[in-house]
Amino acid sequence: MKQIIVGVGGIVIKDSKILLVRHTYGQFKGKWIIPGGHIEAGENIDDAVLREIKEETSIEARVKNIISIRSILLPDGNSEIYIVFLLDYVSGIPTPDGIENDAADFFDIDKVIYDENVVYLSRYLIKKGIDAQL
Repeated sequence: MKQIIVGVGGIVIKDSKILLVRHTYGQFKGKWIIPGGHIEAGENIDDAVLREIKEETSIEARVKNIISIRSILLPDGNSEIYIVFLLDYVSGIPTPDGIENDAADFFDIDKVIYDENVVYLSRYLIKKGIDAQL
């Protein structure tokens, strides 16, 4: 039976800086990305993105709005929906979870959007998030 997998990502902005994590596995191992993950059963999308941000970085945030929705058909026939949120920083010091990522920090937005060590999709979404704020 085919499935629909729903993932969320969060663009957290604090003082003109963006929150990123350095991935520890898969095709993006060693690269910086926006934090995120999959929705758990019985969870709404707002709660999912806040949970993922907290789990991966120890940062508390507040949902501002949705800036992007992407839907793709995976090679195995399943579908994936990826919803990206713009979030306001609330509190906390970036701390990696030590499992999915080995570093977490805030970076200057102007530098991140051109940094090859940041996954292209994350750079694109960060730019989209900045444009959404204007």
